[in-house]
Amino acid sequence: MAYSALIPFAILFIAFAGLRLPLTYSSFISLLVTTLLSQTIFHASPEVWNQAIGKALQMMFEVGLILLGAFFFLEAAKKSGVIDSLARLVRSISPDRAIQAVLVTFPLSLMVEGSSGFGTPLLVIAPILLALDFKIELCALLPFVSFIVGIPYGALGTPTRLGFPGANPTEGTFLALTPFIFLTPILTLTLVSGRPSGKTLVWSLCLSLVYFFSGREFSHSGPELSALGPAFVTFAFGIASARIAFRNTNDSSGIDLKGLGIYGLLLSSMWLGKKLLMDQLIPGTAIRIFNPGYVFLIFGTLLVLLHRNLSMKRILKDTRERSKRTLLVLFCMTFIVQQLRANGSLELLTRSLPTLLLSEGTPFLGWIGSIFIGNSTMANLLLSKVVDPVHYVQIAAGSAIGVQLSFQSVVAMKSILHDRLSEKRIFLLIAPLSLSFLLILWVSLKLLLGVAHLSADS
Repeated sequence: MAYSALIPFAILFIAFAGLRLPLTYSSFISLLVTTLLSQTIFHASPEVWNQAIGKALQMMFEVGLILLGAFFFLEAAKKSGVIDSLARLVRSISPDRAIQAVLVTFPLSLMVEGSSGFGTPLLVIAPILLALDFKIELCALLPFVSFIVGIPYGALGTPTRLGFPGANPTEGTFLALTPFIFLTPILTLTLVSGRPSGKTLVWSLCLSLVYFFSGREFSHSGPELSALGPAFVTFAFGIASARIAFRNTNDSSGIDLKGLGIYGLLLSSMWLGKKLLMDQLIPGTAIRIFNPGYVFLIFGTLLVLLHRNLSMKRILKDTRERSKRTLLVLFCMTFIVQQLRANGSLELLTRSLPTLLLSEGTPFLGWIGSIFIGNSTMANLLLSKVVDPVHYVQIAAGSAIGVQLSFQSVVAMKSILHDRLSEKRIFLLIAPLSLSFLLILWVSLKLLLGVAHLSADS
């Protein structure tokens, strides 16, 4: 009984990895199994079903609206030329492909994550890489490399208030992920150019240092400002420094600021909405008044209205086609988790977990939680209730890395790439990266704890 909550996830993984079924089918089969377990083994009462359905619908509204809005804005941005404008801006800064990749996947990706969260950088960054004519495998892999550094800020906005009572792990999580602030830009350079030059490595190090020191300052101000502040500072520094150090002397067309201006307004509006309305709920409900999905929808609609040659009907049709698989997987995984919570099997499982997994192994627990739950916010909220507060930072850092392998991220990437890569291929591209990052995180946390103990002893 204690491990029955693992059955749906085992079935999902077997169906996807073993039987090679699409994730939409695998997650739906897992949902059917979960429902059968709730009804037969746990004899779910009407109250349990009401709770599970209510929570699942609430999560689908909040997270699903963000993803749906992001897909809608993406379609409008592509057809109105905003994506191409951003690509032209990046090209005008430097002809070096590695520099272009770092600018897009490091500071710009962190700005998007800090403003909206829930993996939306994947929906924004991959199309820009496509417009820059990167190889399709790089378009699938590069967006996953750096955006984990920005996830803890957006993801800790809710857990800091609801899941981590009496704790503020934002600064600690930032420090735990510090190795990746310096590693991921270098990894991006290596993936694109093979062997980066000394000049590009020095520039990458300077970019990381700017993000590190500005992040240290902003991390004291709470999750909203610390999400966007250091990313904005780093993006501004990256553009200015790259334009000086790697100037594109063959480009005489000037800087195209159309796309950057629209994205700047979009991200600023999201940040302001979160800052002012983050904790305000719709009266009589547990749903927050503000949702970044509203901003995506509004800006996407404005782009359509400002370009008379765009067809709203066509954009809505493309949005539906691109988003339906991601939303279906999100619904299945959300309903599975809420059923397991409501019928009590998830609580039984967490109570029976080995002590090691709830202490030194908490990064692995957070990593696994994000993969199956689908986003780090929900993983943090659920797992923070079963671990000691001293391990909140490890849970949050591990869950940030786990988002790379979450099933909804894989499905979303396949849709963004217009099915040019299979789900299996995308998963196999990301899995070595995520596992390597997890091991690096675990080792760095052990070293940090060792240094802390030595300081305390002295």
